Amino acid sequence: MELDKKQQVLVAIYTEYQKDLPNMSSVNHESLEMDEEIFVVALEKLLNEGLIIDVDFYLGGDYSLQTTKMTSYGLNYVEEKLGIEPTLSGAEKVKEVAKQATQFGYNELKDFASKVVAELLKG
Repeated sequence: MELDKKQQVLVAIYTEYQKDLPNMSSVNHESLEMDEEIFVVALEKLLNEGLIIDVDFYLGGDYSLQTTKMTSYGLNYVEEKLGIEPTLSGAEKVKEVAKQATQFGYNELKDFASKVVAELLKG
């Protein structure tokens, strides 16, 4: 499995989305150890392709994902790409993301997913 930067951002949003109360602001270029410009362009592409909605862009290059949501198309895209069964619980889906990220060497995604799994188990 190969993921480009846009797909990595989408998988991180998908992972956070699995929480009962997602904090989309935790998905950012720093948490994914990604260049900010590449991250912002990835967000623009994901919006344009209808995979996510509600990203706020501000003058000066700032952005907010506070109200960002996955579309049903975006959910299906990630689940098909990663082979995740749609009927799994949110925690099971995040564990699957962490497992695949580990298997294919996406350490930033693995770390992000592991953090979300810990939060899901606490909550």
